[in-house]
Amino acid sequence: MRGRSVIIISAVAVSCVMIFVSLSKKNNLSKNVKTPPKATQEQSPYKKYGYNIDKSLSKYKNALKNTSTQKVKIYCIGESNTRGEYSSDEVNKSWVGVMKSSLQNQYGNAGEGFISIYEGALPYGTKPRWTLGQGWSVSGALNTVTSNVGGFGGCVGTSNKNTSPATLVFNGTDLDLLYSKAIGGGTATVTIDGKEVGTINCLDKEASFSHKASYSGLSNTTHTLAITPNTASDIFIEGAIASSNTRGIEVDKIAISSKGASYFNASLQKGSWDTLPAPDLVLLSFGLNEAANRIPVEDYKANMIALVTYWQGRGSNVCIVPNQKPAESWTKNWPAYVASMYEIADTYNTGIIDIYKAFFEDYTAAQKEGLFGMAANDYSGGSGTNTGHPSDKGYKYIGDVIYINLQ
Repeated sequence: MRGRSVIIISAVAVSCVMIFVSLSKKNNLSKNVKTPPKATQEQSPYKKYGYNIDKSLSKYKNALKNTSTQKVKIYCIGESNTRGEYSSDEVNKSWVGVMKSSLQNQYGNAGEGFISIYEGALPYGTKPRWTLGQGWSVSGALNTVTSNVGGFGGCVGTSNKNTSPATLVFNGTDLDLLYSKAIGGGTATVTIDGKEVGTINCLDKEASFSHKASYSGLSNTTHTLAITPNTASDIFIEGAIASSNTRGIEVDKIAISSKGASYFNASLQKGSWDTLPAPDLVLLSFGLNEAANRIPVEDYKANMIALVTYWQGRGSNVCIVPNQKPAESWTKNWPAYVASMYEIADTYNTGIIDIYKAFFEDYTAAQKEGLFGMAANDYSGGSGTNTGHPSDKGYKYIGDVIYINLQ
């Protein structure tokens, strides 16, 4: 009996040792091997700034599914905030540039898109891609709410009978040069990287817009386009559309400082847009200039409705982007303008991406977060005391909010 007890005790001891060894191995594994993180499907907090997105943008969203085989085009139409004024690099650090980069990284890069001649009228600090020769000017570029002058981007560069060239630095394999014709127009020689590729003729009996000269077969790198007037006649340039792929995302920025929705609601403007295929999506961002100039909300709303129905009539989805609230020295009536945008969205089935909400519906709170720009037009991109325009940080935030809602 005693011998049997010893055997039983020994067996129990062996079992305990085995269990202890097993537990030790498990403890060592737990120390050396990290448990993989659980996959989460949490919705981005930026989504809460989108309104009626999936319903109103269904055509665009479906097109995104096919970017491996086709190009999806987005037009961003607006004023100085859409332009990216006060950012340190309007091409890349405006909200349009930030949104564009994110969408292209996800869905494919179809190219730089529309490069407006307006860049030639901007200061060096904005890093413009167009450079205008001596004597050139840009109609429509002045910081005043004037009648639309036509042209795809709402501006036309004119040589004013000078023979110095206008040049464009661009990236891509294909380029569509957009130009106008009118009485007094002349011819110009077009070169790319110093090699002559053709001529354009800007003479006609009456004004007409968005004629196109196309150049293809370029290497996918940086090129320099030069347009040199042949005689002391007028050359009229609207801009150029640079492409690098027939698939992916193309974003065209059509934005001029100090303009309102009425400027782009003109028949000349729509006639220019009619010359090219409609985009899949149009982002409209207006109101701050109307509010600053005390234009009645109902007048603003009527012009926005006209733009919305024009693009919807051409088959595009439309999304309205209410800007951030500026300081009250700019306007005290901004909430009423934003409310009218929601009324348009409900009546005409557009989307809303609400930057007013994203900026806390309050200038002071947003300014404390560094979302507004410097007071001086120094293009530092820093955070300061500009009462209407974002800093680089603010533009990055806007671009991210819009991207999340458009992906």
